[in-house]
Formats: sequence, structure tokens, C-alpha cells
Amino acid sequence: MTADLADISGRLKKYERLPVASPVVRDVLRDLGSETASFEETARGIERDPDLALQILRSANSLTSSFTGRVHSVLQAVRLLGFKTVKGLLLSSVLLDRSKVHAGIPELWSHSQIVSLNAKIIARRLGFPWEEEAQTAGLLHDIGKVFFYEEFPQYYQEAFQLGDSIQAEPDWKRERAMFGVDHAFVGNRLLQAFGMSRVLSDPVLFLHDPPANLLFPELTHVLIVADQMATAMGFGSPEFDFVEEVLMGALDRLGLGDSDLREFLAEAHSRSLMLEILSL
Repeated sequence: MTADLADISGRLKKYERLPVASPVVRDVLRDLGSETASFEETARGIERDPDLALQILRSANSLTSSFTGRVHSVLQAVRLLGFKTVKGLLLSSVLLDRSKVHAGIPELWSHSQIVSLNAKIIARRLGFPWEEEAQTAGLLHDIGKVFFYEEFPQYYQEAFQLGDSIQAEPDWKRERAMFGVDHAFVGNRLLQAFGMSRVLSDPVLFLHDPPANLLFPELTHVLIVADQMATAMGFGSPEFDFVEEVLMGALDRLGLGDSDLREFLAEAHSRSLMLEILSL
């Protein structure tokens, strides 16, 4: 199996349009792109699909209940999650549903939910004004892996077998060596193609190898910490199940230390059990 950057770019063209989704998802995504979108109309649209409504309610309860109490209606869920996070959930559901036959997708979704939760916890604790963006970036940060899972399933089957081996390399490094780009680059391209703003796509691009100068430094480093925390909590990637050194650099850039990380992990652990229960 070989692939180069030209091959990857050609394959990505198939993903420039959002894959076929249910009429309800298409309608809600279209409405969310309107300047006149409202919580009430969005909730009514979601309620047309009982399975989608249940997913939004579960996500709202798992991602927000420690801050707001139980969520009992789709309207309340949409208000609490915000338009960006609802759109992120819809995009994730379309891509993951399309790829659910591939190995690694259930683990990818669990990991992404935990990263989203962690990012919200960190943003709130640090008093940052963009909790919704942090939460949404967490949901979407590994969306590039869906592309690789679909296009190169044999490669990932082999990678999964080495994921918890001490000889394993970080997944993004292996991807760069094999394909010339990694899932963070592909995820950035997909998010831009789907109309997501750079405040979400840029942190995804620089998740594993951030340069010194970033357009959204705080959000990028919050996402890095949230991602590495998920691995430390046992919700890592099936391709690489170890915490990376980039965690310490991100903590330092945020002005955080070991005690802060322990506090974040304690809250995240207490919340993750509820997330697992609600995802059953």
C-alpha cells in the first residue's frame, strides 16, 4: 500500500461535500447556516428524528450536566450546547455513521466525547469566554481519522495491533511517514470544506505539533491538554495509547502545572462515568 500527497488530495475531493445525510440532518445543518437560525427552530428540526433527538439529549447531559443540572428537552439541550456544538455533533454523526463499519470508529467517538468534555472543563476553569468553541473542537479534533479509516483500512488494522505496544510511534508521525500528511491536516481540510471557521480548524491542524506562533494559541493548547488527558484517562486512540510530551509544553503555555492537571483530571474522571452511562 502506497500513497503520496497527490493521491491524498485526490481522495479528499470526494469529501468536499458533506456525505449523504438524512433529510432531517440536512435541513438542520442548512438552518444552522442561516443568520436567522433560532434555538426553537433548530430544536423542532431535530425532534423530527427521534434517534437524533436522543443523541443530542445524551450529549447535552454528558457534556453539560455537571454545570447546569439534568437536560430534559431538545430545546434546552440546543440552548445549552450552542449552535457550534450542535453543528459539530451533526457533522460527527454523519461522518461516523457513514464509517461505522470500520474498526476503530466506536473508540474514536468515545475519545472525541471525552476530549470535548475535558476541553469544556479546562476552558471553564480558566475563565475563557469560548467554552462552546473548545467543546466543539474537542468533538471534531480527530475527524481526519475517519478519512484514513475509510480510505486505508488495511493500514489502520495493522496500526491498531501495535497501538498499545511500547514500540508504537505516535499515530500522526506514522501517518506523515506513510502518506505525507497526518489526520490533523486532513481534519483541517475537511472542517474548512464543511464551512467551519478557522477558530475550530486551526487548533485541529496544530494539535500534535504546534508552531511557536499560533492564531488561536489558548484554544489550541487547551485542545492539546484535553486530548492528552483523554489518553491518560484510558480513552486513547486505538493506534497510539500513550501520553505525549506535547502535553507539558501546552500546560506551560497556559501557565498551568501538575496540580492544575490533577484537578482537571479529577473532575473529568467524575464526569466520564456519567458520559459512558448516557452513551449506552
